[in-house]
Amino acid sequence: MKKLLAFPVLLLSLLLAAPVSGAGVEEYTDAINKSPADMKYKFYLLRGMVYRQQRQIEAAIKDFSVSIKMRPSHDGYLRRGEMYFEKGAYAIAEEDFSAAIAINPSLEAYRLRGVTYLVLGKLDQAIADGTEIVKLAPNTSESYNIRMEAYAQVGKHQLAREDARRAVSLDRKNTVASELLVRYPEKIELTGGVTRYRPKGDINRYRVWANNKGFAFTLKPEGEAAESP
Repeated sequence: MKKLLAFPVLLLSLLLAAPVSGAGVEEYTDAINKSPADMKYKFYLLRGMVYRQQRQIEAAIKDFSVSIKMRPSHDGYLRRGEMYFEKGAYAIAEEDFSAAIAINPSLEAYRLRGVTYLVLGKLDQAIADGTEIVKLAPNTSESYNIRMEAYAQVGKHQLAREDARRAVSLDRKNTVASELLVRYPEKIELTGGVTRYRPKGDINRYRVWANNKGFAFTLKPEGEAAESP
């Protein structure tokens, strides 16, 4: 408590404030220079968040790395993992998300690693993380997105449809689930040897992380071809 009371008011306000509050690189740099050695890791993390918002990926990675070296943290690994994902360094991103989960098995960490597993083609691991996501948030529609896609890719279409139907039942606007049901329709045998499929309809193009709002996954890795409409 004495250390907290002795901590300069300006530095304390920066520490408690979110990066979006207006504090910028200069303020956090000043805080890094003036803060006690055992508090610098936090200001490196916060400055890294500002760099992240400014899309200065390399600068963000550098600050997150310094923060992690000083004191490994769940947030440090998550945010650095996002930046590595942005770069297309998916294997390194996977390692960071795994490190974050080891510290705190949070819903966000499993979502980030699950998407990374999908991109890497590690589908069994994606299913495992998708299952953890469902356990943590079973009544959230997007919780089923990663597992249903992994099931579909390994050929377990019935399980994929079950997840998709559950997701749609929770939120009819979940286009990821709706698109999966269109791509892998259920075959129905009717009398007289007639076959039809369900459901029918035009759905927006599927994206793996369409509903993972708030994550950094926006940049295409360098050299990646643009998607066709």
